[in-house]
Amino acid sequence: MPLSADTPAPRPGRYDFWARTWTAYERRHPTTPPVIAQAFLCSGIAPSRTRLREMARLSALLLPELAPEGAETDEVLDRHVFEERAERGSGEAGLRAVLGRLAVAPLPATGADLWLVTGYAPGAFALVPRVRHALLDGVGSSAVTSLVGRMLGGSARPPESAPAPGVPAAGDDRGTASVWGVCRAALVLADVALGVPPAARLARVPDRAPGAPVLHRWTFVRTAPLRPLLSASGASVNDVLLACLAGALRSWARERGDRVPRGVRAMVPVTLREDADRPADGNRFVGARVLLPLREPDPLRRLAAVATRTRTVRRRSARPDVEALLRRCPDALAVWTSWRSLRPRVGSLVASNVPGPPGGLGAPGFRVDHVVPMLFLPSGHPFSVAFMDYGGEVCVGFTTCPEVGGLDRLPGWFDAAARELCEAAAPGGPVR
Repeated sequence: MPLSADTPAPRPGRYDFWARTWTAYERRHPTTPPVIAQAFLCSGIAPSRTRLREMARLSALLLPELAPEGAETDEVLDRHVFEERAERGSGEAGLRAVLGRLAVAPLPATGADLWLVTGYAPGAFALVPRVRHALLDGVGSSAVTSLVGRMLGGSARPPESAPAPGVPAAGDDRGTASVWGVCRAALVLADVALGVPPAARLARVPDRAPGAPVLHRWTFVRTAPLRPLLSASGASVNDVLLACLAGALRSWARERGDRVPRGVRAMVPVTLREDADRPADGNRFVGARVLLPLREPDPLRRLAAVATRTRTVRRRSARPDVEALLRRCPDALAVWTSWRSLRPRVGSLVASNVPGPPGGLGAPGFRVDHVVPMLFLPSGHPFSVAFMDYGGEVCVGFTTCPEVGGLDRLPGWFDAAARELCEAAAPGGPVR
């Protein structure tokens, strides 16, 4: 999503920290566009262009700031609705190739569009909504697509008009904070921006050419086998996924013949949203660094180490004081923080866990079988990883560039790490 000459400034107000930082990041790194996207893998009859326009209209109701001028006309909506045909019968490989190109395709000036991908398998297609990260975070994007699906199925009504993204509602007191609270929030941001101690680099990545496609791979992990582990350990699903990611990256490094690195730190977004927040409330999160114990061979000890760190991160980051400080952050400091926080020296990779839409999405003629998150790849990073749950499973999506090897094996290594962890925690499993 490289910025073009007609790309407008971010519409949220100056207090929106992430609108400013992501826009600055886009300008500094035009070949690594930060796009929020999901691929809804569907079976049935592909929707007509009329139905695609209706999806775009419903999205505009949910996100008025993203609505194009004259959004009720087919001519305007056709500039936000696109169709792409994969090589006939190419299967998942053909779908992945198309998604890799879509990830770097320019967006309309409003910052959002919708793609229909067909041809890769009989009776199958993918719906891919995309939005600029400067305008919406992953949680908000997931909520929007979920509501659009429910409205198409007749189980939800269009929302009432809402303030623009990032604009506090009347009486919103999120901007208040004590002096001590601001100091604590500043320490949270300093950990992300300064990166002390520095993170280990998993691999050196050359600069990407403009429009160079990225690579997507994914695997699905059923959540039912994880429940006994969660109950016994007290860990969260996110803890388990990060521990499995550490195990997968350990296998990746060993197969490459590299020394298993110490100090691999994942940059993990921590949401600041509350239950009453609207999908269109812009970006509502703060970044946090989580050490991934790649050198720990024991899967249960890997999980315990990750869970300890994430509990500390959540306790420190999920504070109103953090958001209050973000709202008052000067432009220059916001830009500097974003530039620092996504450097490979500060975080080895980005790992984001976004709650997915509720299961059973669909509309007349088709159903959504799986949801694949498509996380953008920051400049200089070899990988980014996204987790998203839907219908009793979590999709683990990996993004990388062609210059980094081993991506084809990462989903299998993740599956192996998940099996190893569940077997170790099972009654009668290995004694640790």
